[in-house]
Amino acid sequence: MTPSEQAALRQLADIPGVVGSMVFDVSGTVVLSEFPAVFDTAALAGVASRLSADGYFQEWMSGEQGTLDLRFVDGHVVLRSLGSAWLLVLCTLQSNAQLVAMSLTQVVRRLRMSPPAPPARVEPAAPPAAASPLEQLRLIVARELGAHSAQALEILAAAGARPKDLRRAIDEIEKLVRLFISKKKAEEIGGRMRAVLED
Repeated sequence: MTPSEQAALRQLADIPGVVGSMVFDVSGTVVLSEFPAVFDTAALAGVASRLSADGYFQEWMSGEQGTLDLRFVDGHVVLRSLGSAWLLVLCTLQSNAQLVAMSLTQVVRRLRMSPPAPPARVEPAAPPAAASPLEQLRLIVARELGAHSAQALEILAAAGARPKDLRRAIDEIEKLVRLFISKKKAEEIGGRMRAVLED
């Protein structure tokens, strides 16, 4: 935590009704935190991890203007996008919403993290011509989904090698990717996998 970042979170903590705040990145790691000692750091890390892993949250909070205000019986949580991370602020009902919003605008400017440069995309080598359609599909899933490929590979393994069963498996994988990653990624991987069967 740099002195400037610490000062930004303390600025929020000084607002009446603000309980605490934290910044977490796309991997679910809590980068900065300004919560009272009574808060369980493991529980806060768990919240960050669950939010960052949620496809709907990522879609809703994408871009620099992403904002979410969740109101509860005894308080509310404000989330703001910081580019490559998110700021979460926990408030009581007694907090002044306008004051919190104005302060957040200033704090977000100070905390805004520039998104990391996208890694240079290296086009993977095409699967060997002798590879079966099932093997080619497995390679696509492993390459495109990486750490998230386990369930998709299980679907392929259960499908067998018949083209109609593989088409059904591709549909299931596309639904899975749409649900847990994004619609765009689902369409992309679905198209590539169907092209293998058409060839």
